[in-house]
Amino acid sequence: MKTSTAVSAPVIPGHDVLAILAACGGRATFLELRLAAAAAFGHSAYYGNCHGDLFDFDGLLVFLESKNKLVRHGDDVILGPAPACSGD
Repeated sequence: MKTSTAVSAPVIPGHDVLAILAACGGRATFLELRLAAAAAFGHSAYYGNCHGDLFDFDGLLVFLESKNKLVRHGDDVILGPAPACSGD
């Protein structure tokens, strides 16, 4: 979910989640990635993109998929054809 609410906690760059996925060999289940992100950044972390939009974890994955940064196949999350940050 994208949010417009100001948050008091640090905002984690979305590419940090892509780095976790890359460290998993470029593929993980949705739950594995969620748990790894929660372990690294906390369960209530907010994530941001280069434009300052804020997302919860689920919203971030929707955003990253829309930008071809990752692909979801069933429960699997795989690095997409454009995994590098391109400023969009």
